[in-house]
Amino acid sequence: MRLIDHLKTVDKTVAAFAEQIGESENTVRKIVYGQRQPSLPLAVKIAAATKGAVTEADLILSQGAAA
Repeated sequence: MRLIDHLKTVDKTVAAFAEQIGESENTVRKIVYGQRQPSLPLAVKIAAATKGAVTEADLILSQGAAA
């Protein structure tokens, strides 16, 4: 699942999710909109925070995450 879709499903803003995982809103926004890929440790953190709804593979292998 794309991170943007997960955030919509759980009705959470990028800012709230960024705060939840301890990352900057700018960093998370770039990941959500496909402007950067997360590092592996950050991908693991996101997967854990989404309880596996968004996997590491979803984040690292996806291109154009918001497309």
